[in-house]
Amino acid sequence: MPLFHRKSDQEKHLEDEAKQNLQQEASVAEASLAALEGGGIPIHAQRRLEELRTRTDAFFTSDLSVNEFLLTRRVGLRPLSQVMGSSVYHVGWRYLGRSIGSGEIASVTEALNEARILALGRLKLEARGVDADVVVGVHLNRGGYDWASDMIEFSAIGTAMKLERGTSGDEPALTNLSGQDFWKLYENGFWPLGVVAGSSVYHAVPSWGTWRATNTFYGGMWNQELTDFTQGLYTARHHASSRMHSEAMRLGCAGVVGVTIEQDTEEYEVRLGNDQERTDMIVTFQTLGTAIIPLRGHSGAIHPVTQSLNLSS
Repeated sequence: MPLFHRKSDQEKHLEDEAKQNLQQEASVAEASLAALEGGGIPIHAQRRLEELRTRTDAFFTSDLSVNEFLLTRRVGLRPLSQVMGSSVYHVGWRYLGRSIGSGEIASVTEALNEARILALGRLKLEARGVDADVVVGVHLNRGGYDWASDMIEFSAIGTAMKLERGTSGDEPALTNLSGQDFWKLYENGFWPLGVVAGSSVYHAVPSWGTWRATNTFYGGMWNQELTDFTQGLYTARHHASSRMHSEAMRLGCAGVVGVTIEQDTEEYEVRLGNDQERTDMIVTFQTLGTAIIPLRGHSGAIHPVTQSLNLSS
């Protein structure tokens, strides 16, 4: 047996092929990072969408229920594919000391709004990649990581669909409405312009009266409203709703339907010295809905809704 093994031509060919594959993967990864930094989607996702767009058969994937699928087919919508958009975002430095008064936490609020916009934008890019007219049933999920408290994640998922009759806008429209609700909307002469949303994170610091009511024996003897915290809830809702309203107005819509509200509150303990503590409240408020406009040429008449009872045995 020889001491040194000489590689065969086949082994050399396999090694060269493996190196080329690694170089191609590295090139694709670099291009994907560049696309993500520009607000786009990775190269592999672009290729997958291109394959779906050029398919000659009618195969599709969706998260539609049977009822949603059949009702949307009645108005001439054909499902194309599930589409999604994601963003993992780092939250910048923030300071919540004992000397800070009530107010919106700008860094967290900005991170939530920007991450959501990126996720929905990538969802729209995927819908555009399969030549969709609308994305129905958009679900927006927000998450975090136990191992990284300064990171948040947004993911948006929906079903891209093609309108087989009639006309739609130049860009795919996003809606958080279910298939059934979209069917009712379209049948009665309305079309979605897009998903609009707003987020706000507000830090409510208690006044002396609120602190006395929650931290002393005599202050807790009777019922009373903690007005500082109530005001914090109202202010967070106002900021979030105002941002959603601004997005809707930029789209030029007639109104917003299907509005959902997500509210989280958490206590934040602040040490004041002399063995005393203060309990602040941090409110996260998020609103989301669908901006709509009337369809041109529709009579404007709303189809009546009737209730029926099946009497057959």
